[in-house]
Amino acid sequence: MAAVGDLVMRLLIINPNTSVGVTEHIARAASSAAQPEDTLTVISAPFGVPLIIDENDVRTAVEAVIAAINAHSYQVDGIIIASFGDTGIEQVRNRVDCPVIGIAHAALLIARAVGERFSIVSFDPALIPSLRGIVKRYGMANRLASLRVVENTSWDEIDTIQDGLHDELTSLCELSCADGGNSIILGGGPLAGMARRLVSPHITLPLIDGTTAAVHLMRGVLSGCHLSQ
Repeated sequence: MAAVGDLVMRLLIINPNTSVGVTEHIARAASSAAQPEDTLTVISAPFGVPLIIDENDVRTAVEAVIAAINAHSYQVDGIIIASFGDTGIEQVRNRVDCPVIGIAHAALLIARAVGERFSIVSFDPALIPSLRGIVKRYGMANRLASLRVVENTSWDEIDTIQDGLHDELTSLCELSCADGGNSIILGGGPLAGMARRLVSPHITLPLIDGTTAAVHLMRGVLSGCHLSQ
């Protein structure tokens, strides 16, 4: 009977927005959490918007995620939805017979495993409603110690956020350590893999990356399903 570490996974990871650069961030983050034998197929939405902000964006992104699923022709063991809104996750679950995990839910589950409360740090005030909404959706609104976002943000391309806002995001993580949480979630697909880049002696809480959390969680889910058979 295979141990968790021996399980080889074939994963489809979907970025529900159209930014190829963000998809590359997601791919690197996922690879850092995968085993060498795992097969990761990481794709962008075939149409839609570079950043999902409002309900119109969400509706378009859901259609794009469904189109990506319908176009995918080979079998996988699990699917990861790599936007912090877990965009289209229920629709995908209704169409496939494998586990589907969203990076937001994965991050929140890891945060709850770490401690009672958590903070979220993100990169744009426009994302605040959706960030609060996803926390509420998963029944954890009372666990949110703080939500800090970079004010007055600007960037040329969304995939440059990690470099362009590195110092600001580091500062927000430092401030969040005094907000009463036990961990800090980096909220947003464009921040995939950034947790390992935010190095500061003043960041005293664990930083949680949704993409890597989802890959690790998927391995546990698939191993659990295997062991029960």
